[in-house]
Amino acid sequence: MLACEAIHLARDFGYVCETEFPARQVAEYLSRQHTDPSESYRRKELIHATKQITKELMDLLNQDRSPLCNTRPQHILDPSIQRHLTHFSLISHGFGSPAIVAALTAIQNFLTESLKHLDKMYPSGNNGGAHISVSSSQQQGGMDTKPKDLGDLKK
Repeated sequence: MLACEAIHLARDFGYVCETEFPARQVAEYLSRQHTDPSESYRRKELIHATKQITKELMDLLNQDRSPLCNTRPQHILDPSIQRHLTHFSLISHGFGSPAIVAALTAIQNFLTESLKHLDKMYPSGNNGGAHISVSSSQQQGGMDTKPKDLGDLKK
């Protein structure tokens, strides 16, 4: 497979991950294992933290300016990390980083759906006195994924 074909395959894979991965269904299915309302706030915290870390990795990989096909884009990342990303890109024929971003997008969508499901099952008023609000930027995978109002958090 040529590098340009790998890039095209990665784009297609990204589209499929974005549009066809059953994020809501998986989130609902996995939520069945966690039925204790007292755990819902902690689970929300974990999901927010996971969203933040995966978003940081996605942001880094999206800044990768490894040479692809006949292009040599100007680097924007520190050479100490770009060198390693370029090596990975070369040995994966350009497929590696875009494929990882695509998979992380599916994970982000799953996490967002998990939060929606938790909010529906256990509204904010029923989580031990703590209040958490999720902004639209958080649900869309925004970087600011900390709870906005922790209220009377006892943990």
